Amino acid sequence: MTPPDGDREKAPGVCDNCGEFFTVWVWQDGTVRPVSPNNACGCDEPSFRAVDETEIFGNAEEQSRLE
Repeated sequence: MTPPDGDREKAPGVCDNCGEFFTVWVWQDGTVRPVSPNNACGCDEPSFRAVDETEIFGNAEEQSRLE
């Protein structure tokens, strides 16, 4: 995630319905919205959430075992 911008942080995100990745804003209350709705998924009922870096890159311990 990037440093907080007042009430929100920019983070990598995903739609749990279709798996599309994009950038999201995460507000302090837990609300997650795409930074640009034009670059988000086309789902009728999207389910946005922030993605933890370990979901993308894996756990550092796991990575070292694979090498």
